[in-house]
Amino acid sequence: MLYPEYNNKRIVPTRSAYYELMDLKLDLFEILDVFENGYDCAKGKREKGTIERCLKKGKKVLRAVIAEGEFSYPDGYVEDVYWLLHVSEETFKKRRRKRI
Repeated sequence: MLYPEYNNKRIVPTRSAYYELMDLKLDLFEILDVFENGYDCAKGKREKGTIERCLKKGKKVLRAVIAEGEFSYPDGYVEDVYWLLHVSEETFKKRRRKRI
């Protein structure tokens, strides 16, 4: 499997994120697009090294979360990667301002 790179680190999905990608019929290159062209949309504080980005497409918002970590190969080689933790597609709602 080919893994795209963001900031010179590969993006590798966790098992749960892999199933979320399959449910949404997305691939890792679309997630790379979210991180390269999206905006910061963190709702709250995240741990250091965790990045949450969103990208608006039509009436939907694609949200993705990655965190820095290590990937160990069977031969003992260890590589620094971004683990894809979460992917979701949400409906974009415009908020109306209350008039005084």
